Amino acid sequence: MKMNLDWHWSKFSTVWLLIILFVPLVQRLHINPDWVIFIEQGQTFFLLFCFVFTLLSTLYSRLTGEERAFWLWASLWWLVLLGRDQNWGRQTFSGYSHAFYHGVAAVLILGLILMLLWPRLRAGIKYYYHQPFPAWNFLLAATGFLLADAVERGRWIAHFILYNPIYDDMLEELYECPFILALFTISAALQWRTIIGSDRKIIKAS
Repeated sequence: MKMNLDWHWSKFSTVWLLIILFVPLVQRLHINPDWVIFIEQGQTFFLLFCFVFTLLSTLYSRLTGEERAFWLWASLWWLVLLGRDQNWGRQTFSGYSHAFYHGVAAVLILGLILMLLWPRLRAGIKYYYHQPFPAWNFLLAATGFLLADAVERGRWIAHFILYNPIYDDMLEELYECPFILALFTISAALQWRTIIGSDRKIIKAS
């Protein structure tokens, strides 16, 4: 895998970095901590958008073979993230038994695993492993995830960024935002680079 360290790989890299740096300052704005619900709802709708965008981009493009298999698998990953965001349906469809929600989680995760038995998908993973990879966006996504996890679990680094405990949920959700956004820019850029390249090959061949 070739690591692309060019900051210009994505014009959004600086935005994600600024979000990460300025998230703790939210505590100084004295906003209502209950507004975290709006952030959570925004993440839910955005994850749904990521799933639909990736799936439709795959189905309505000229991608075939290993490339098509890989992006169908990537679509399922967005659906799994959406399911995890919704606690496997508990937040939207409450009132069912624990077995129902565990079943939803099992089906989605098992789908990811079983798709690995598909030879075309394995070939697609191998293909993208050797493609240039946006290291900055990945590092920013990982940073957002690790900081969100640190705030949620009260890890040592949380003591340096969380100085008003009533904002713990809000900081956790805000740190998840650059994580999700950076992942989407990586996914969208790689997918559309593949789609455009595929279209050019077809045009040249015709």
